[in-house]
Amino acid sequence: MKTKNIFKTLAFAMLMPAMMLTTACSNDDDLVNNTANTEPVAHKGYALPVTVSATRQGDKATTRATYNDNGDGTGSLGFSVGDKLFVSGSAAAAGSFAGALDYVPATGKFSGTIYTQKDYDGTADALFSAASSVRANLLPAGYESYNFLYINNKSTDVLYDDVVAATVSKAFVASETAKKTGVEQLSWEQAYAYNSGFALAPANAVLNFTISGLEAGEKAVTLITKYSGMDFDQTMSGSVTPNASGVATFAIGVPNNLVIKNVANNLTVGSSKFTLPGNTALAAGKIYNIARSATGTLINLANVTENKEAQNGDILTGKLANNVKISIADGATVILNGVSINADGTWTTGNYAGITCEGDATIILSGTNTVKGFYEDYPGIYVPVGNTVTIQGSGSLTASSNGYGAGIGGGFGISCGNIEIQGGVITTIGGSYAAGIGAGSGVTGVGTGESICGTITISGGTVTATGGEYAAGIGSGYAQTNPSTCGAISISGGTVSAKAGALAPAAIGKGNVDSGESTCASVTITPGITSLTLTNTNSGVTGIVSDFINAGAFNADTNPITYMLPTSVTDPTITGGMDYFGFTTSYNEGAKTWTITKK
Repeated sequence: MKTKNIFKTLAFAMLMPAMMLTTACSNDDDLVNNTANTEPVAHKGYALPVTVSATRQGDKATTRATYNDNGDGTGSLGFSVGDKLFVSGSAAAAGSFAGALDYVPATGKFSGTIYTQKDYDGTADALFSAASSVRANLLPAGYESYNFLYINNKSTDVLYDDVVAATVSKAFVASETAKKTGVEQLSWEQAYAYNSGFALAPANAVLNFTISGLEAGEKAVTLITKYSGMDFDQTMSGSVTPNASGVATFAIGVPNNLVIKNVANNLTVGSSKFTLPGNTALAAGKIYNIARSATGTLINLANVTENKEAQNGDILTGKLANNVKISIADGATVILNGVSINADGTWTTGNYAGITCEGDATIILSGTNTVKGFYEDYPGIYVPVGNTVTIQGSGSLTASSNGYGAGIGGGFGISCGNIEIQGGVITTIGGSYAAGIGAGSGVTGVGTGESICGTITISGGTVTATGGEYAAGIGSGYAQTNPSTCGAISISGGTVSAKAGALAPAAIGKGNVDSGESTCASVTITPGITSLTLTNTNSGVTGIVSDFINAGAFNADTNPITYMLPTSVTDPTITGGMDYFGFTTSYNEGAKTWTITKK
């Protein structure tokens, strides 16, 4: 293929990856000119159209840095609109070459123009295959908005006048979604060889931090690292602003030839100082979830031998090694960072939940956490009547009963307080007769026999709730001989999936009834949601709204939710679905599942 005579030599130079700020930075210089030029222009060379394949290393586990978060604890290794591939190298026939290629979703490949120093008459595939050196680097969508990766256009008569640069001091992301954003921006994925395409591999480890107990206001952050085997420091710095709960979330990309320096106070966030383990090798492509508190204590559950009440700012980590009660003090904010409490259900004799909130409590999720109740009557996580447990963070939680309790909420004749979910990837599984999130069973002979749950509010995160037999996924349990009820349910954000248990009337709302009373005050759903999936596989389900949401009132105050679910079996949306106010809806008759998704 004959290239057009517009000489422009480009270079690719990788400086040390750097701390990335969330502050946008403008860049008025174009990386390449993708328009064919017919006249020679200073600094421009011969244009060669290119379409090339690229793949990403890693697996779908969230321990890898090269994934696109699916929002449910898993990820995929695809590319997204806005991604670019910067390719550079040299070959005898073409001289130096470089250019940026755009990802094209329709083809799944990168296309664009590279520029060669000499008038090259072959194909791009032949050029890359014969090159004495060739390199590709992924520029993630939005890279122009950060200082970590940027295009340095020197605009002078030099051999390479465009350089993709990265700087050590700014490999930093500060946001509520630092894990996903950090993975996308800080992994520094690249390839040094061509074989009918480029196989990209990450060069950086990603440290994903959750720091609690901070005062309000912007905080300077520094992390002291050093070159492995050398006494040469690299201090990485940025800034972060804690949320209303005093929690700061940020990520730092660290090249795999650096380690955290083994000195005291190697991490500083504002006036708070922390000492992280030093001189530990960091694997490129791996995410390290690190949680610390400015006010609390790190508690390794493997070392806990008696009942333990976590205080404000404490961090719980590790696998509980003894049958003891784990609770959270009234008013405390506690981080769960890689916790496993009775996950295999071995302990059945403790008269307590997996985690017992002694009053109002905030649980911040970091890493992967599993909590199961002990004695069969109790839930995975319990909050007393009149109090509220708030769950937030970027980690995951699987909560379940060891018999007859809710995943989060009440138990067998045990009432509970209010439940609020603001973030995290949360999976709840109700025991027999109990909701995934909400009330347990109303029975005789256990306390008052009632299981009355307070309000349930979901405003963010990814929530999957499955009810036990006779119980809703979110809402009330089975009213055997006494009431099983819940207060108002509000879903205003996040990705929510609810499944009715066997013989339950609905996915959200009421449970089944024997001689007791099962009620749900109301269900309100607003268009802040990302998606809502409702499943009821019980016999007699026809697809109408009451088979999926069954409460004292179904409030969909703001369009479009009011119109998204059918009220009768003759409604055409049962079979055809519809688009309305930026949402799509569909009903799967075989799976008996309604899905409402924001477009």
